[in-house]
Order: sequence, then structure tokens, then C-alpha cells
Amino acid sequence: MAGLADASDRTNHPGLTSGSLTARWAADWRLIMLAPSALLLQVAHPVIGSGVAEHSIFKTDPIGRFDRSYWPTLALAFYGDDTAAYGRDIKAMHKPIGGTDHAGRKYHAWEPEAYFFVLATGYFASEIAATRFGPGLTAAQRVELYAGWRQMALFAGLPERAVPQDLPSFRVWFDTVLDERLERHPSVGDVLATMSKPPVPQPIPAWLWKPVMWRIVGPLACWVNTGVLPEGARTRLGLNWTDRDERRLDQFAAVVRGVDKVLPRPLREITRVVALRRKEQIMANVRRAAAAA
Repeated sequence: MAGLADASDRTNHPGLTSGSLTARWAADWRLIMLAPSALLLQVAHPVIGSGVAEHSIFKTDPIGRFDRSYWPTLALAFYGDDTAAYGRDIKAMHKPIGGTDHAGRKYHAWEPEAYFFVLATGYFASEIAATRFGPGLTAAQRVELYAGWRQMALFAGLPERAVPQDLPSFRVWFDTVLDERLERHPSVGDVLATMSKPPVPQPIPAWLWKPVMWRIVGPLACWVNTGVLPEGARTRLGLNWTDRDERRLDQFAAVVRGVDKVLPRPLREITRVVALRRKEQIMANVRRAAAAA
């Protein structure tokens, strides 16, 4: 799509450093816990929701979809000087994702607002992970955190004009998208249903999977990720949340902070560990998808 054609060449631009605040929170295990909240916001955007509905295996293979989406996207935070070429491939692989949605609207994954909204929800989720389930962020750290996500978005092929320059302008942009663009897209219901009762993957027996995932993990994930959504977005999506839920979520967050203190570092930084351990495979898969697009 022409909207991304003028993205500047970042061939010689370094990626994020391993010690950057954005890379540290992109690596954090709590971001995986909150990834469904980002996904719920994403699929409420008509462009992204339609792309997921028509071009994704989410409903039939949510674990596979997560594996082929989460690690490759967050890898933009960890691949250093290889990020520029990798980001070009990330952009190219989305070229075939387009069509006409359930309401007769044309859409394409390269539409700049929708394309950036994916990274924007990443910032949203990492900020929630740090502030509600972690030690908190100073005002300066919030600025730094956004700057890193902005850099990742530019590496992923967005032009400068499509990405808000600073955190205040981002907040205005993000709130506008939440208020004016999000809808109860059919993909929202699909995501919630699949999250609460994910299909039984082979070779795990159903008798083992269902009691754990359908009765405990799935409902807990739906509840937590509903609770962290902005109030206006919850209302727009028709999701219920009470004062009692809010108090219980505060208690759950305290438990999460306690768990983080005792986790070994490889588990605390699981996304970085996986993205670097599987770097060659992830980059090769994205490169093949880009070449086939």
C-alpha cells in the first residue's frame, strides 16, 4: 500500500540495545500474560479484526498462531543490527493480507493506522505490565518505553508521519483510535471464545487439557485481560467489569509481583530467551513468508 512506500531506509540504523527499557519489558514474562489484552484491542480495529478473521488460523490453532506471531513481532526488540532487514521482511510478509470485510469495507494490513496499532497495543501492554503488575514507571521511563516501541514500529516499515513523535501525541492518537475506530468486530467474540476454551492440541489428551485450560487458565486469562483494558474500550466491546473485579485484580497483581521476585532470570526474560534461541529459524521463516507474499 502506498502509505508505507516512503518509509526511510534504515539499513544502517542499529536496533534497540539489550539494556534498553523497551527491550527489557518486551522480554518480561508478564507481557505474555497481558498479550491477549493487546490482541482484543487489535481485533476490535476493523482492519485487524478482518485480517484475523479471513487470514489467520487463530480459531483452529491459537497456540500455533501465537507461536508464529508473538515471538516474531517482539523479536524486533532483540535483533540489534539485524533488525532493519528483519523489519523489511515483517512488512513484506503482510502484503497479501487484505480484502473486503463483513460490512463491505475494503481493508489491507498495510493501512498505516492499523499497522501501527499493533505496535501501539504492545506499548499499552508493556506499560500495564510495568505499572500494574511490576515496580512501576517514572514519567521519564514512560517516555523512554514509548520511544523504543516507536523505533520498533519504524523498523517494521512505517513512515515517520504515521507514528506519533512523542508520548503525549501518542496518547492523543491512541485515545482517538479507541474512541472512534474500535468496534465489537466479530473477531472479538472469536478471540474471547478461543481464549476461554482453546482447542485441544495434539498429542495432549482432552481429559488433561480441558480441566486445566477450560476451567482455570482460559477463564483466568479472559478475566485478567478484560480487567486491564481501558474502561471505554471495555464498554465499547460489551465486556462487564465490577468494583469487586477491580479489587480482586489488585490482589492478583500483588501475587504476580511476588512471583516475579522468585522466578529465575531465564523465565523472567522468557521472550528474549526464545527470540534469541530461535533467531535463525524465526528470521528464516519470516524471510520465506516475505518472499512468497
